[in-house]
Amino acid sequence: MILPFIAAVMRDVFEIVPPILRESAYGVGCTTWEVVRFIVLPYTQQGVIGGIMLGLGRALGETMAVTFVIGNSQRIGTSLFSPGSSIASTLANEFGEAADFHLSTLFALGLLLFLITFIVLAFAKILILRTERAKGLKT
Repeated sequence: MILPFIAAVMRDVFEIVPPILRESAYGVGCTTWEVVRFIVLPYTQQGVIGGIMLGLGRALGETMAVTFVIGNSQRIGTSLFSPGSSIASTLANEFGEAADFHLSTLFALGLLLFLITFIVLAFAKILILRTERAKGLKT
């Protein structure tokens, strides 16, 4: 579900590299991997980071798919492969029957999920600003 979306975003990001840059690199004898490493990735670094963060944000929001895949168990397993539960799936499954204190707990879980998402996006923005400063694009 998420992989085709990320692949489409990345394909669009890689297509913005001007053809003259790629052709020039091939003209001086670079291999395909050298062109990708030294021309395409540095030129599209912000777009790649943005696409990864967009994919991560979408993956954090996928509630029902995660619920079905991870087994929807409300206990901590002894193995990474045992069934489990995520914050989003807990909210989706228990919000309908919640009352009083349980409802308050679910709202706190929602706030926690928001804070985690906010921290991830803030980290991505800081990372993008650092790369811009390193390249001298922004002071």
